[in-house]
Amino acid sequence: MDDRPELLQLLAASRAAGARAAEVLHQRFDRRVIVGENTRGEVRLTERFTLRVWLEGGCAGVAVGANRAGLVEEAISRARATGPSPWAGPADRIPPSAGSLGIDDRRHRNIGNDDRDEMLHTAVRSLEQGGVQLHRMEYTEERERRSFLSSREQEAESACTTYALSADGSLREARRTHRIASRHFSDVASLPFGLELRRRLELLARPAQLPIVPMPVVLDSRGMAMLVRGLAPAFAAPAIAAGNFLSGRLTRRLASAALHITDDAGMAGGLRSHAFDDRGVGPMAIALLKEGIPGGLYHDPESARAAGLRPTGHVVEGGLSPSNLIVRPGSRTRNVILGELPDHLVIDEPPPLDLQTGRVAGPVSVQVVRGGQPEGVAATWLDIPIEKLLHGIEELAADQERVEEVDSPTTVFSPLPWGR
Repeated sequence: MDDRPELLQLLAASRAAGARAAEVLHQRFDRRVIVGENTRGEVRLTERFTLRVWLEGGCAGVAVGANRAGLVEEAISRARATGPSPWAGPADRIPPSAGSLGIDDRRHRNIGNDDRDEMLHTAVRSLEQGGVQLHRMEYTEERERRSFLSSREQEAESACTTYALSADGSLREARRTHRIASRHFSDVASLPFGLELRRRLELLARPAQLPIVPMPVVLDSRGMAMLVRGLAPAFAAPAIAAGNFLSGRLTRRLASAALHITDDAGMAGGLRSHAFDDRGVGPMAIALLKEGIPGGLYHDPESARAAGLRPTGHVVEGGLSPSNLIVRPGSRTRNVILGELPDHLVIDEPPPLDLQTGRVAGPVSVQVVRGGQPEGVAATWLDIPIEKLLHGIEELAADQERVEEVDSPTTVFSPLPWGR
C-alpha cells in the first residue's frame, strides 16, 4: 500500500487530537468522460480522503476532503457536536474478499482512442439509421484505487474499473434514456447499444389503445431489474428503524413464493462488487427475499452491533447501498412462457417505488401484444402497493439477463389496475 504512511499520519494525528479510535479511506480516481463522439474526452485525476473519528463515550465525526489538510480538526469538531452511542466505533477486523473478484480490467491501460471511436460511432450509426434523434451521448471510464486503514489494525487495498455508456434519444413523440455499464470494456463495446435503444423507441413511437379486457402483464429483464433496484434499499436496517414501508412487516410475506432475491457484493465480475466497503468490511451475501418473505438486511457496523450481527459490507458513499442483485430464475424459458401468452401487456419502465408508502405509482408506457405481435404502446397510469404487485407474480423465466448490477429474468404478473 503505497499511501500507507499518509494514512498512518492521519490516524496518529487523530489520536493526538483526542480521538480514541479512527479509520480512514483513501480513494484515487482516474476518470475519462466523453460527450458525443469526441474520443479524446476529458481525463481527470482526483482523490478523496474520508476520515472517521470516535471520542470517549462513542461520539462520532466524519470529514471528507480532496486532501488531508484540516481533516482531523473537522472530524474532531463534528464528533464533539454529536451525541454518544454505545454502538459507535470502527468495524471489527473482518477480512476483505479473498482472491480476485475480476473487477479490475487488465486491458484498461491499453484501451486506445481507436477502440472508443469504433464503439461510439457504431452506436451513433445504428441510431441514425433508424431516424433516432440523439440528444446526448456520454461515455465514462474510471479506475479507482482504494486504501483503508483503521486504529484496530484493519488494513486493505483494492482496485476496480467501471465503463458506462448512456444516450438520450427520441423518435417522434417517444423519448428514452438508455444505459449500459460493466467492469470490463469489452462488455460495453460488444453490446448492441444503439440497436437496443432504437428498438425501444420504435415500439414506443407506435400508439395503441389499452385493452378493456384484463391481460397478463410482462416485465422484461430490464424492467424487472428497475423494479428490484428500487426495492432493495428498503432492506437497510437503519432505514427500517427510522420507518419505511417494511417497518413492522419483516415477518409478513411480501411477494409471491416464486420471488427470491439475493444481494452479493462478492460476485465475480459484478458491477457493484468490492473487496471491502467504505468501512473496511469484506462483503457477505444476503438473501433479501426468501420465497417471498423478507430475510436478511443491510447492516453497517453500528446497526450490526446493536442487533448482535456481523456488518454486511455495504457502506458506500456514506450510507448503506445495495450491490449486485440476483433474482432467482424459474424453470421455463421466456419463449415457452410467452408462447402460451399470445395476448399480453409489456411495461417498458415501471414507475418508481416510494420507500415510505410502499406504493409503485406514476405514468407508464404499456406495450399491447395480440396474437404474439406488438400492436403499439398505450400511455396510462399505475398506482399499486408493492406488496400487491409482487404477490401477483405468476412466473419467472429461466433465462436471466444482466442489466448493469441486476441479474433478472422476464417476469409475468397477473392483470394490473390501470388509471388513477
